[in-house]
Amino acid sequence: MKRFSALLCIVLLVGCSRDLDMSGFEHMPPEKVLELGIKAMNEKNYSVAIQIFEEFERLYPYSRLTADAQINAGDCNYRAKKYDDAITSFEIFVKTHPQHKKVPYALYMLGLINFEMMPIVERDQESTIKAISYLSELCTRYEDSEYVKQATEMVKKLRQQMAGREVYVARFYQKRNNYAAAVVRLNVVINSYPETIHVPEAFHRLVECYVAMGFFDEAALVNQILQKNFSDTQWAKYASQLLSRQKPA
Repeated sequence: MKRFSALLCIVLLVGCSRDLDMSGFEHMPPEKVLELGIKAMNEKNYSVAIQIFEEFERLYPYSRLTADAQINAGDCNYRAKKYDDAITSFEIFVKTHPQHKKVPYALYMLGLINFEMMPIVERDQESTIKAISYLSELCTRYEDSEYVKQATEMVKKLRQQMAGREVYVARFYQKRNNYAAAVVRLNVVINSYPETIHVPEAFHRLVECYVAMGFFDEAALVNQILQKNFSDTQWAKYASQLLSRQKPA
């Protein structure tokens, strides 16, 4: 009867409180504690649900249900927009349960969260790089997973972002007449992200850099590639106009 009363009080607290008294959890079966966390999560009381799942991990670190608590904690943190905490939960899950059937889901969520945290090209792309890493691992290790299709589409967008970042940095160097550094960045776009929309601009700016450095033969060679592969772009037009005005000694 005593346990029933404690359970009833906890159930009521789950429905109405953000700060849960979890002192009675240690007297309850693990299944019941997890059930309360899921109940709070389904009711969108994410703060309480997270407290319960974290307490579950503390009380039952070796339970077969601990993996479920970690996954649910990650989901709750994500839904509550606590992205850093969500990443931590999913990362712990992957490290402690590497053979679990939900690892593909955890990798997908890690990729998705970092994808949603992707900054504008002017800022550091740490989240973009992490998203590519997690999603690529998912596609490589679990090619039959239901999440691979979505992951593949996200990776395409992430690679566009990375290519755009390289072009942005190259333009930065160009404006400061650091053409050698710009050339390095532009070659990264051409060689590492050849499928992206930024490649034609990268070729054009490579022509600009070579002309600025007086390397007219190299500029002409790059322009040939640009005209052959991207003749219908504005960048091909700009490069041709630029070279037509040059009269190398």
